[in-house]
Amino acid sequence: MDGVISELKKDHVRQREGLVLTKRPITTVKLFCLSILQQLQRLAIYVIVHWAIAFTFCMLLLISVTTLAFLDGPHEKYVREVLAYLRFGLWWVGLGAASSIGLGSGLHTFVLYLGPHIAMFTIRATQCGRVDLKCAPYDTPQFGLGSSWQTKDCSLIGPPMYPHLVADGIDRYMVPLHKVLLQVQLEAVLWGLGTAIGELPPYFVSRAARLSGQRVKEFDDLVNPEESGGTGLFDLLKRWTILRFHEFGFFTILLFASVPNPLFDLAGIMCGQFLVPFWKFFLATLLGKALIKAHIQTVFIILVCNAHLLEVIEAGLEWVILHIPAFSRLSPGIMSALGNAKDRFNGQPMQGRFSIAFIWNTVVLLTMAGFLASIITSMAQGFLMERQKQELAALTESVSNSATDTCQDSKDC
Repeated sequence: MDGVISELKKDHVRQREGLVLTKRPITTVKLFCLSILQQLQRLAIYVIVHWAIAFTFCMLLLISVTTLAFLDGPHEKYVREVLAYLRFGLWWVGLGAASSIGLGSGLHTFVLYLGPHIAMFTIRATQCGRVDLKCAPYDTPQFGLGSSWQTKDCSLIGPPMYPHLVADGIDRYMVPLHKVLLQVQLEAVLWGLGTAIGELPPYFVSRAARLSGQRVKEFDDLVNPEESGGTGLFDLLKRWTILRFHEFGFFTILLFASVPNPLFDLAGIMCGQFLVPFWKFFLATLLGKALIKAHIQTVFIILVCNAHLLEVIEAGLEWVILHIPAFSRLSPGIMSALGNAKDRFNGQPMQGRFSIAFIWNTVVLLTMAGFLASIITSMAQGFLMERQKQELAALTESVSNSATDTCQDSKDC
């Protein structure tokens, strides 16, 4: 009978590995929907039992908001405001999740979106001498659309509020760093929240595997390098981190999450494998990424994005391009691209119809689609694992009962 149970476990593993959208899309989506319904049922029962008053309040609030959304009246502007905030939050949180999902293969949306947004806002603030450029906190580039302040003339915003500065022919204003930081802080924190959320799927998958007596493939590849072939320096650093990780606690996770750290892509797997409590892992990751790391990166971008430094960088690149023979033929095209980039930073429209932003927006949407597919697959596999556990428990109980009955009939026990 032990052989039957062992074969059943192997068959269960094969079934879960084959349950992916690319191989069995209908079954995967079906199990995903059943998993969602199961989780909603459990959540509803828990809330009704433990939080009846809060549940009633939330239901009344939901009904009220839904009713207001479909009725005309003076409340319409407030509904539009709420929807604008929701789009704003969804955009930046989604970009953060896309950046951290995929075990280090995610889209680096700070470099592509948040960083350029902070840089552009900083430069516009130094051009206009004001930081109240936004018409609302959600007035940022979203879903391929630009913000209102990118092309708005400074005279339409108001007179400068900070000291005037002229250096090397560059006319700018001395805007304090903390004033700019307060204006871009919300989107930076939301992006950091998204990066923390992006670390959750590996944590849940690894934790579920550990509780079922298994280990995820990425963990085994690093712990057993002779089987995976990972013997490089980066793999050795990851392996050392994994083997020492369980010896540390909350502040170690916080430290790893607070700095740009390529080893943190396996933090979710390690915490799940060592059964680190969810709130301990998520709270440390959230504090590190949303409050510490996001602010470090934001302050760095604000510091370097001043007009004088941009002119120095452009002059240095121009000198290098003109004095290297290999680049001499390409220098006109390169200098034109640099000019376009500079115009873009200074809020001037770029020439030409080709938009790199459209390509990156498409890539982001595809990445988010992949993120959604990974969530669907993980939840479907988790639901299937629960069913398999029940099947295995039923078989074990049946075997035990059969052995007991046989023992009693033979009177050998």
